[in-house]
Amino acid sequence: MAGGASAVTIDGDGRLTLADFAAKQGESQASAEKRFGATGIVTCGTTHSTAQLTIRADVITTAAHAFYDRRGRLRANPGDCVFTILEGAKVQAIKIRTGSLRVGSVDPYAEPGVKDWAVARLSQPVQGATPYQIAPLSTPGSIFLVANRHEGWVHDGMKAIEACAIRQAARRIANAPRELAIDCSTGQGASGSALMLPGAPGSMIGIYVGWRSSHPQAAGPYAPNHLNYGLAIEGAFRTAIEATVAPEPQIAHTSIAAASLSRLD
Repeated sequence: MAGGASAVTIDGDGRLTLADFAAKQGESQASAEKRFGATGIVTCGTTHSTAQLTIRADVITTAAHAFYDRRGRLRANPGDCVFTILEGAKVQAIKIRTGSLRVGSVDPYAEPGVKDWAVARLSQPVQGATPYQIAPLSTPGSIFLVANRHEGWVHDGMKAIEACAIRQAARRIANAPRELAIDCSTGQGASGSALMLPGAPGSMIGIYVGWRSSHPQAAGPYAPNHLNYGLAIEGAFRTAIEATVAPEPQIAHTSIAAASLSRLD
C-alpha cells in the first residue's frame, strides 16, 4: 500500500459480483459461491482486509498490513482479530490465533511490498468451505482477483471477482516472492485477496498487496506509473505456509500416578 489513496482503479474495470460472474460463465450462482467460498474478511481493530483459507480449513493467508499498522504495531489486542466467512447461508466468525502469525515483516509499510504477506492459524476450522490450493506461477498470464470487499465499488460490501492479468513479474529481494504487476482494479478492503488461475478451480498463485500511481485518485489505463501489484506464493512466503499447515507437535502427557509407579518399580 502506498500514498494517501485507498486503491487504484484501472480503466476497463471488470469487477463482477459472483452472481454476475456465474451468469457470464454459464454456471450456477451456487457453483460460483462454492468455488470461491474460501474467501473471507479479516477484521483487526478498525481495519478490514481480505483473506482466504489456504490448504487447510484453519489456515489463512493475507497481507501483513492486515495485522500491523504504520507504526509496526498490532492493530488489535492479541486474540481480538477475527476471520469472517460466509459458507452457504451461514456466517462463521472465528478468532485468529495472532500468536501463530508468520509474516514477511511486522512493519510492512516501511518495507518493500514483497514482504507484505501473512499466514495464520484460526482458533478452529471453518465448517463446509473448501480451502484454496497453491498452484505453480507462470507469467505473464490471465488470473482472477477474488476479494471479499472493495470499498467504494458500486457493489461495496459484496464479494467480487475480476478477470485480469499479470503483466510483469520481478524479483526485488533474494528469497522473497516475486512482485506481480497486475492490471486488476481494487478498492480498500481488497488487500490480501487471492490471485487465482482461471482454468483450475481453487488454484491460488499469489495475493494482492498494494499499488503505485502518479494519479491515484483518477482511473486510467495500466501503465508503469499506474498499476496494482501483488506477490507470488514462493520463497519465504511459501515456506511460512508450509510450516503453518504442517501438523502441530503433540505434547506427551504422563500422569503423576504413572510416573510414581515407574519410580517404585
